[in-house]
Amino acid sequence: MASHWVPAGNQRDAEASAGKPPYVLKPGQIMSGYVENGKHAKLCRKLQAAFALLLEAFEYADDANCDVWEFAIGTRSLQKLGLSEIDFRWLVRTGYVEHAREITLSGDNKRQFRPEGKSVICKRTCFVLTKDGISKARLVTGGQTLTAADDTDSIEGNGKANGKAVQELVPHWDEESHELRLDGKTVKRYKWQAVNQQLVLSSFQEEGWPARIDDPLPPQPEQDSKRRLSDTIKCLNRKQQNPLVRFRGDGTGEGVIWELANGDAEAKSQLA
Repeated sequence: MASHWVPAGNQRDAEASAGKPPYVLKPGQIMSGYVENGKHAKLCRKLQAAFALLLEAFEYADDANCDVWEFAIGTRSLQKLGLSEIDFRWLVRTGYVEHAREITLSGDNKRQFRPEGKSVICKRTCFVLTKDGISKARLVTGGQTLTAADDTDSIEGNGKANGKAVQELVPHWDEESHELRLDGKTVKRYKWQAVNQQLVLSSFQEEGWPARIDDPLPPQPEQDSKRRLSDTIKCLNRKQQNPLVRFRGDGTGEGVIWELANGDAEAKSQLA
C-alpha cells in the first residue's frame, strides 16, 4: 500500500479545501529527504552526506575531549552538501540535531552560542547531533564520516556533484595571529584589536567566504548601523600590506561583499 504524504503550507490547505485526497508519493519521488523504496524509506544522498559530516564533527569533539559545540557545523557547510531550508527543519523537528545561533566575538576563548526556537534558522545557525542523531548517523552512514579528501562525492550548494573547489582564490582569516591572508600572502595584520573589522572577517571565515554576508555587527543603541558598517568596510580596505582583497557594501547598508582587489586574472598574477 502506497504511503500518503501530505504537502505542507498553502498547497496542503488548498487541496484540503478543494476536497482532494492526500497527496500520494510515487515510488522514487523525494520529499522531506526520503526516497520511497517498497515498504521502507531511505535517506537521500544529500542527507546521508550531512549526517556523515555531523558525525565527523561529533567524533572530532570526542577525540579532542571537548564540548561538541566547539565543532558545530554551520548552515553554509551543510548547504554546500545540497541541504535546503526544509532539510534543516526536518533535522530539527525529528530531534536528530540541536541548533543555535553563533555569537562568537574576536578574543573569545571558545565558541559562543545563543539558543533559538525550533522555527528559527539563519546564516549563523550551527548544528550538532543529538543522542538520537548520533545513532541515526551511524546507521545511515555505516559509521563512515565525510572528510575533505572525499571530494569525488562532494555536492555543491546548487546540488551538482563536483570534485573541485568552485573558487580557487579564497581569503583566510587567522583569528589567533590576527592575519588576513590570500594564497599564503599576508593581506592585513592587526597589531591591536579592531572588534568590528575582526567580527566581519570572522563571519566570512565561518561561512566559508561566500560572496556576501549579512551585517554581523550587533546593534548598539544610539548608533546608526548602516553608517557603522560603512565605516568598518572602509577600515577593512585601509593599510593592507598586500592589497589583494577589497570589501564593499551591497547597496542596502545591510551586507558586506568581498572580491579580489584587481580582478581574478590580475590578482593571480600578483600571487604568482
